[in-house]
Order: sequence, then structure tokens, then C-alpha cells
Amino acid sequence: MKHFVMILIGALVLYGCWNLTSPLTRKNASKTLARHAFRLIAFGLFLIVLLIIAYYTPALHLL
Repeated sequence: MKHFVMILIGALVLYGCWNLTSPLTRKNASKTLARHAFRLIAFGLFLIVLLIIAYYTPALHLL
């Protein structure tokens, strides 16, 4: 629940910052996000796959 509240507050802050910026800055940011969206999504999916692998793989017994 604590993480949900933190993500909610972060999303509200980002929304507020987005609305306070100039339209030209928003347009440039939108173009940049659209240009890099595939890489960001691929990286996020890669991190989720690594998390799933870490969950199902047992720990190594080093000693």
C-alpha cells in the first residue's frame, strides 16, 4: 500500500509538472518519448523477465 501511495503521489507530481511546462517543451518531450518508446518498453520488459527469473531461481549455496 505504501508503494501505491508513493507511485500515486509521483504520478500527480509529474502530471502537475507536465501542465506547468510550455507547449513547446511538451511537444519536444512528446517527440523524444515517441522516438525512444520502443527501447523503454523493451528495457522494462527485460527487467520484469529478470525479476521473474530471480523469483523462481533458488539461491546459490556458496559456503
